[in-house]
Amino acid sequence: MTDEQIRFDRTLAAWERIETWLLSHAPRSHAALPGPAERSVIEAAEEAMGPLPPELRALWGLHNGTDWDGPGRLRILKDYDVFPVADAVWCHESVLAVLLDANDMGTRPWIPACATETDEPHLWNFVDTTTGRLGWNVHAGAFTEPDESGDTFVGWLEGIAAELERGPAGSGQHPGVIDGWLTWNEGRHHFPG
Repeated sequence: MTDEQIRFDRTLAAWERIETWLLSHAPRSHAALPGPAERSVIEAAEEAMGPLPPELRALWGLHNGTDWDGPGRLRILKDYDVFPVADAVWCHESVLAVLLDANDMGTRPWIPACATETDEPHLWNFVDTTTGRLGWNVHAGAFTEPDESGDTFVGWLEGIAAELERGPAGSGQHPGVIDGWLTWNEGRHHFPG
């Protein structure tokens, strides 16, 4: 089995755990997930951005992002949503390319993955297509490169799935459910075990 297939399969398995939890504990969040992106849309994104990481191919094959048009955002992944394909392309061309040019870094095999606001990304992450490592954009255009973060995108997803399954531990953001919707906030929340 290739590294790409392993990354693809691990992504699907982690997402299945997340979705299973949503179905049981946050059914309104689960019901709001959009359908899969059309294959032609994913292929057009690859033409625009270059080869896609298998993690995003897996996720977009299930859902065209986790953003939605209702009040607020779904923010299933620790207050982040998976970019819909079109928003990822826009972020890649209009934000990431500009940051790379400003820092004289040239083209990188980095594809935007998730953001707190996918239609106007300020805080977002990206996947290195070659390695699967996760990079982070932060305020004022500064970012943590994938080689610096030490995290992989699929490892991040697996960690979120584990936190949902076991419940909150330690300080910081905790998952909770309010009126059937998943929430991630600091402090205390109703958490269904």
